[in-house]
Amino acid sequence: MAIKIVTISDGKKYFTGLIKESVAKNEAIVITKRGHPVAALLPYKEYSDLKKLRTYQKMLEISKKMQKTGIKAKDVYAASKRELEGRGL
Repeated sequence: MAIKIVTISDGKKYFTGLIKESVAKNEAIVITKRGHPVAALLPYKEYSDLKKLRTYQKMLEISKKMQKTGIKAKDVYAASKRELEGRGL
């Protein structure tokens, strides 16, 4: 995916056009302030994929911590199920 760089002032002026361009070209747009990146505009699919990846990485970290402590996923599931059933949910 290509990356376009625009200043905040240009981003304000051309916001709608930048969104359309980002989606049409599947292009990330980096927004800078005084020459330093401060934000990014990207197509929603790319954002969604990044969120899924971040969630997966967190799940792997939790899994590794659980393995070190000896806690098993099935035990956590069973305890959670009992708690939810106890609440009537």
